[in-house]
Amino acid sequence: MITVTAWEWIGLFIGMIVGGLAEAWGISNPEILIRLGKFQDRLFIGCIAIAIGSGALALYGLAALGVSFHWGVKPDYIWGIALGAAIFGTGIAISGYVPGTIWMALGEGRRDAVYAVFGGLLGAASWTMIYQTSFGHWLVTYDNFGEIYFGGKVDTDLYVGFGIAVIWAILMFGIAYMLPRYKGGKSCFYQSSHKNYKPTTAEEEQNIESAEVLQEGSSMPMGNGTTAEQFNYHYTVSSDLFGKVMLTVGIIIGLTVVLEMFLHQILGESTTFSWIAAELWLPASYWKYSEIVVTTIGWEPFSDIGTLFGAFLFSVFVTRRFQAFNKVIPPSWVSRFGNSEIKRAGGAFGGSFMMLLGARMADGCASGHILSGDLQMAVSSLEFFVIVIIFLLLAVHLIYKAKRSE
Repeated sequence: MITVTAWEWIGLFIGMIVGGLAEAWGISNPEILIRLGKFQDRLFIGCIAIAIGSGALALYGLAALGVSFHWGVKPDYIWGIALGAAIFGTGIAISGYVPGTIWMALGEGRRDAVYAVFGGLLGAASWTMIYQTSFGHWLVTYDNFGEIYFGGKVDTDLYVGFGIAVIWAILMFGIAYMLPRYKGGKSCFYQSSHKNYKPTTAEEEQNIESAEVLQEGSSMPMGNGTTAEQFNYHYTVSSDLFGKVMLTVGIIIGLTVVLEMFLHQILGESTTFSWIAAELWLPASYWKYSEIVVTTIGWEPFSDIGTLFGAFLFSVFVTRRFQAFNKVIPPSWVSRFGNSEIKRAGGAFGGSFMMLLGARMADGCASGHILSGDLQMAVSSLEFFVIVIIFLLLAVHLIYKAKRSE
């Protein structure tokens, strides 16, 4: 067996890779996840599907060949994960953030990310207190089927696992290829593989709008003919280029998660919130969940710092989206609730509170469950992902369907 356990500080560099590339995707901008909830811009689904498919192939292929990994399949306690996922998806709809993108948004200089951090800390602390109760105990123990993946118990039947991973990867790449980015159009992956494809007028208009959303509030000039223009105005430069960039970035992130599991552990970005709460005001000497977190914490604080710093570097030197903490409120929020910074602060705080409460309840978030977990083909992570999407779509529909009265 080929096995490695790297130092925890290596997570700093892993986080920088993920944070920088994800910032290039644009998901540090809360409007992107709100638009996903509207099913208006589905780019993120295609990106994450590419990462999951390529990562699953690499992970189970190498494992079948004898490479040892630090697996991170989350236990499948059905009701706790279901409730956590529902709260998590609703929190995303309100805040526009997931735990990892809060750190990225801080690196990008987004003002509302500051409020999101404090809401997230309170949400994580709330789960620490709920865990201490009989209800919290019931959530994580009742109908708990343990650490299982599509092929059985974690780290077993790896040849079978690789066969399943091939089917899983085909499904993931099929979603990335077939799911249109915008209504009535085609996916970026499709456009990239059809050089003669001409985007519709509606696609071009929505591309322009998406580019403007990504650049809104930037404190840095983008310049003509620059790399930043290619990232932000990809439709005018080359749709073929953007499709290739999307595919490449997705594969690199998927392989980076596999590298993480080889070196030390999975990618996870919500545990740090519970760890900070434990260190500051919920001591491990009294709170059971704090004791679990403090004694099992890995390189999450390092990788989260890396995520923040990677997003900062990309937003300054590559995409030129750094906002210097200017007042910028997501357009969907403005359309529904107006331009009040106090209201947006409340939304970022309250939504992040719910999102982190749900993440810790379900023992994972967008990185620990949806990316790392689904890449490992964890049953718990598939359950989490499906319920998150359902509640994200439902909550966004209910919250943003009405226009603000002027």
